[in-house]
Amino acid sequence: MRPLKRTLSTLTVAALLALPAAVAQAKLSAAEISAIAGKSGIRVLTSDGAYVGTTNGLNIGQDQTRMFLRVFRGSIFRGRSDSVVVTTITDNLTLRGTDLVLADNKQRVRNKANFSTSDRTRQIEVFLLQRKRT
Repeated sequence: MRPLKRTLSTLTVAALLALPAAVAQAKLSAAEISAIAGKSGIRVLTSDGAYVGTTNGLNIGQDQTRMFLRVFRGSIFRGRSDSVVVTTITDNLTLRGTDLVLADNKQRVRNKANFSTSDRTRQIEVFLLQRKRT
């Protein structure tokens, strides 16, 4: 029993060590870009797993990506806005399953949010234009 327990423990530790490496790798391949370009309904998450919104439009450029997001229950911006526009560097995005993951964590996304002063447009603009080091 002891060798089996040690093997399982070693495999668990190896999997946990490999997880941050997979999350830190923030690059979309050309195939991934063509698969999601212009699509709606893709969930956008922060690097620590917080839900930002669901895409209602997506413009992926060579250097920058602009995402138009609808805010639903569970979003970090719920109650503050109806929509969020996130502009980030394309290299700072990762596709994890069917979700797009930003290289920034929840706190940084909240700190970079610019809330509109007008009641007419309850839109939040988030500019994440700093390259992340991997």
